[in-house]
Amino acid sequence: MIDFFKKHKAVIAVGILALIWDMMMGGIFFILLFIYGLFIKLLLSDILTGKLRKVTTATIWILLVVGAGLTFYVNRYMPHGPSYPTGEIVCQNDGRGPCAEQYIEDTRDLDIPEWAKFARTSANNLLLMGLLFAGIVSGTKKDIE
Repeated sequence: MIDFFKKHKAVIAVGILALIWDMMMGGIFFILLFIYGLFIKLLLSDILTGKLRKVTTATIWILLVVGAGLTFYVNRYMPHGPSYPTGEIVCQNDGRGPCAEQYIEDTRDLDIPEWAKFARTSANNLLLMGLLFAGIVSGTKKDIE
């Protein structure tokens, strides 16, 4: 593990500087992106043993299935708020297809838990895509049997 830090001290130093800058600016996106990048790098390295890699892969896939299931449940069976037009016209097929006004759901006054409101955002979709990518990456090592 110490060899890992010695080999990647430049990446770690740049990452720490980027995280400090991001915290000073009041954001969290780059912090999460950096942590996710380190996690993927860890999955691609030889630090994880075969059994730990199997457990990590299974955990990632379980989180993906549970997250997708909760998203389906929230979007299908929980109450929806009113939709309001944003004023933007959105066209399909690179602007050649049918165009329509974009609507967005107002979830501020809904009586549903905060995690359910998060499940309706695009950040949840980004999280699920990240879990999918991590699951694919974690299962690509040759030592998984």
